[in-house]
Amino acid sequence: MKNKLLYILPILFLTGYFSCKKPFNAQLATVATNYLAVDGPIISGDTTFITLSRTTSLSDTTQLKAELKAIIAVEDDQAQLYNLTEMGKGKYFLPTTNFNTARKYRLDIKTKDGKIYQSDFVQMKATGSIDSLYFTVTDKSVQFYLDAHDPTNNTRYYRWDYKNVWQYTSYYEANYKYISGQIVNINDANFLQNDTYYCYRHDFSNQIFVGTSANQSQDVIKKQLLASLADTSQKISEIYAMVVNQYALTADGYKYYQELKTNTENLGSIFDPQPSFVTGNIHCITSPSDLVLGFVSASTVSHKILIFHYNDLGVFKITPGTNGTRLNSNNSFYYGPDSLKCLSGRLLFAPATTYTLRTTRALASGDSLVYGQYIVIPGPGWIGYLYAPKQCVDCSYQGGTKTRPSYFPPPY
Repeated sequence: MKNKLLYILPILFLTGYFSCKKPFNAQLATVATNYLAVDGPIISGDTTFITLSRTTSLSDTTQLKAELKAIIAVEDDQAQLYNLTEMGKGKYFLPTTNFNTARKYRLDIKTKDGKIYQSDFVQMKATGSIDSLYFTVTDKSVQFYLDAHDPTNNTRYYRWDYKNVWQYTSYYEANYKYISGQIVNINDANFLQNDTYYCYRHDFSNQIFVGTSANQSQDVIKKQLLASLADTSQKISEIYAMVVNQYALTADGYKYYQELKTNTENLGSIFDPQPSFVTGNIHCITSPSDLVLGFVSASTVSHKILIFHYNDLGVFKITPGTNGTRLNSNNSFYYGPDSLKCLSGRLLFAPATTYTLRTTRALASGDSLVYGQYIVIPGPGWIGYLYAPKQCVDCSYQGGTKTRPSYFPPPY
């Protein structure tokens, strides 16, 4: 992809959120296990996603103990209910709903053990816009920042999360494929369907990002740091996108996330077992002594996406072999299994009497994939095919998918 690809696009689409009767007072409590953890805001104008899980001890290696078969509803201060649907793995969703910003809302939960939980009513807040999403480049990293503001001066307390999406390549670009016992050329009208060179991966921010303009006369956020990627990260090796969501918080919500951030800084993720509890605005009605982890906020959400090609960074000089990297011909770089793990095999046409048998032995199991011609120059020219381990030819074996996101430009 040789054209400049620096885009900043506002977007409206379904987004994933990974986030239990007294006035809110966040506090650190002693370590406890198997208490309910509630993650996710009530969203107006987009899909609401709520994740339910159970707390685990620090010695428990289970990353997420999902809470299944719960009944969840959003309730407004006039007793109108909006029921969520279970998706599996502890996730529940409410399709896009336009809530009234003049109303207050809470979350009602009934778990499969019969316990009932409710969050405090919170005001539905309108979220200010994201003005710009941008990056700066140092010698060894790319850092990503955000500017935002609310001209009505009503947001004041902000929270952000984001999704990383990136294009990457396999070690070899395949021009051939073994199909039904035959090696066929895929450089035809079906090439995009058969392409195994370009793939896409994604992950989500696992840190807490909050900010406030409460001490300023204007509701403005400047140069909020969101992420830093190393110069040899696979995420920036070809085409990279950062999809950012911005939410409005109340002062209590901001305080909760600040304390949770402090509590998780040494663990690396809000999904890791916590050394102590940060209680929020959710309570167990049927068993008031039960602790509940989480804070349910309610707001609209603002989105912005930044897309760029490795070419746009302009300064990195990747040394071949560094952390498995290799420069590509299109001024991007490869990051994956290195050359020592991607040694090619040769499938010669001669002798013709054993060609079919040798082809079957080399390719039928699927552990190795054919990718190109074996050519000897000077000499006889094309005398066979080259093949290599599947993870070096088909990029999906590195954990990605061949489905290109709708907001990504074509890779060719």
